[in-house]
Amino acid sequence: MCAPLVLLIQFICIRNTHRRKPPVDPSSPFNVAEEGGWAYCPGGEPDGHKWYKTGGITRAALGKFQWPDEEEAEP
Repeated sequence: MCAPLVLLIQFICIRNTHRRKPPVDPSSPFNVAEEGGWAYCPGGEPDGHKWYKTGGITRAALGKFQWPDEEEAEP
């Protein structure tokens, strides 16, 4: 029996307006692949992101993740 595939999120969107808006489809806000890695926008927005590199985090760990401020986004 194979272990389930765990996708690591390499980027999270830290734009404040995206964090305050519930996603259109709450089952899957993984709507973007950024620079070849999985990316997560909590609002499920298709564009207008401010990306922060996580170093690799699971979806389950997002609940305990200390979200950075928008100023810490990648240039």
